[in-house]
Amino acid sequence: MSCNFFSLSRELRDQIYELVLLHQELIDPWVDYYLRPKLTLELLHVNKTIHREASSLFYAQNRFDFTTRTPEDVASFLGQIGRNNADYIRHICVDFPKFLYLEPGDVTLEDDSVVTLEDDSVSILANIQSRCANLSTLTTSLYSTNAMELRLDALDNPKVVIEALKLVNTHFRAISSLQEIIVEVYEDGPSDHIRRKMESHGWTISIAEYVEEDSDRNFSDLGNDDYGYHRSGDDDDHNYDFDNDSDFWRRAAD
Repeated sequence: MSCNFFSLSRELRDQIYELVLLHQELIDPWVDYYLRPKLTLELLHVNKTIHREASSLFYAQNRFDFTTRTPEDVASFLGQIGRNNADYIRHICVDFPKFLYLEPGDVTLEDDSVVTLEDDSVSILANIQSRCANLSTLTTSLYSTNAMELRLDALDNPKVVIEALKLVNTHFRAISSLQEIIVEVYEDGPSDHIRRKMESHGWTISIAEYVEEDSDRNFSDLGNDDYGYHRSGDDDDHNYDFDNDSDFWRRAAD
């Protein structure tokens, strides 16, 4: 007896999608070889119905790694996958915002401060705010958070530390859909008072464990998959071309 995939209940189809498409580790959209051994994204191209059902699960339940990326990278990726898919995204990891100016003000009272974020940090958060309407969790990477803690810990002026974290929190909270902000830290960080200030903003402190890289990972069978991402304006199934979305991934792999 033959069995049609769509004769299965949606619950069973979702279970199949989960087995094929979900990944426990962060997904770096710009590193094709990292995804191939773990994910079978060809499923997204079987037909339009499967693409629509599986894409929502793929984007909503995986965690995407935006660390070490430029605002142009982030804008290109979110634009390439289209508004609908970007709206599915729930979990993103970014670098902790970098401070451009972090010093007492020149023409202000002694305890006042001038704290400014680098344009790249502001632009990346702005891209996420404008394109990921349903983002629920934002995580800052371990290395970048540690660098921030070391820099703040070296300051003599506690007012500057308070102002710096307040400024970052303002940019985080501008993403109105956020339910949780997670900052990954080393267990033996430089200062408890910085972490208490972070927690006062409602951020979750996550003690990260060191995990040694797997040097035996096999990168021999590399290729350029079409990940089911599509350009903005291609949300209409009648106009969708499954074979027209690989350019972004070819550029990323080159």
